[in-house]
Amino acid sequence: MIPPPRPGLSEKWPCLMTLCGNTGIVKFFDPIYNVVTITGIPIPKLRGSRIRSSKGNWLLMSHGNHDLFFFFNPISNEIIELPDLEEHENYSSSWTFSCPPDSLSSVCIVVGIDFDGCPPDAYIIKIGETSWMFSYLNDLDRYKCFKLTGCNNPIFFKNTIVYLGDEGNLGVLTINESSIPSWELYGSYFRRRKQKSIQHVYMVEDVDNERMLVIFLCHQEGEVEVRRYKMNGKVLEREQITSLDNNKTLFVSFGGSYLKTCVAQGLGNKIFFTMFHNNNKGVFYCLANRKYFSFDYLDIKAYSSPNIFNLVRPRSCIWTESMTDAGWIKMLAVNPPIWKTPFFDDSYSNM
Repeated sequence: MIPPPRPGLSEKWPCLMTLCGNTGIVKFFDPIYNVVTITGIPIPKLRGSRIRSSKGNWLLMSHGNHDLFFFFNPISNEIIELPDLEEHENYSSSWTFSCPPDSLSSVCIVVGIDFDGCPPDAYIIKIGETSWMFSYLNDLDRYKCFKLTGCNNPIFFKNTIVYLGDEGNLGVLTINESSIPSWELYGSYFRRRKQKSIQHVYMVEDVDNERMLVIFLCHQEGEVEVRRYKMNGKVLEREQITSLDNNKTLFVSFGGSYLKTCVAQGLGNKIFFTMFHNNNKGVFYCLANRKYFSFDYLDIKAYSSPNIFNLVRPRSCIWTESMTDAGWIKMLAVNPPIWKTPFFDDSYSNM
């Protein structure tokens, strides 16, 4: 496989940001150049913090499983505090927000969804409000409800509805101005054998087509399956696809996943997970060949594998939407961002 030519200075693409442990080091992985840049000037606010979600140049972060939430912009170092969650614990929650918190055109809504509950409980706040709203259903309603597990990144769709893709179905949380948020379930679960084969589920908004893409990473050898979801009235239409129209690239991670028009020749129909081989060399999945590859510019032979057995993944990392352009890596060497000790260590976990 031929590595892509390096793009022009005007192009932009997602960057993978990794928080290391007590070293206070932050790593930025550029998927086009296939290099990792390390910076490490600390910011006290980030000590013990956890990345929950990303959108644009903003990260939603928290301390521990509850209480303290805030937004952080790694380019400007700006911090926007959110009210405390008090004593409401959110076990294994998924988090998302509707738009950057400094948006002038829309109100930023933050939503957290628990994996526990049937349906899941939700935590909701608008930027500028002083307290969180909690969405619960009483026990009388739960017999006709559903449970969602496994989705790593719920998404906002048309600003007021959160879709949560799961193992075959789709949960829709409607956030109303004048009433309690409500859940609805569409579609049906996969067969039990299919469900057991799924390791992770990622969801991405297809803005151009007003649809959603759901990416399933399977336990066995890391097989990848992509399905297109679309609501047709009250009916969920879903179809398995084998191509991203040949001119799109997927970047998927816990809390932040994006579908982008490919910025370099050779990246169409590819999926970048948070996987590495051979000392921080990035790996992507090719839908056409159904294999994992890496553009190793300095190697005689590029990496290729039909499985993920020898790949590793950072413990705390997330794709950020627009931090990277062709001048970003050079800028880091001259003017590195300022960071403080994150909560995860430098080790990697085997896939």
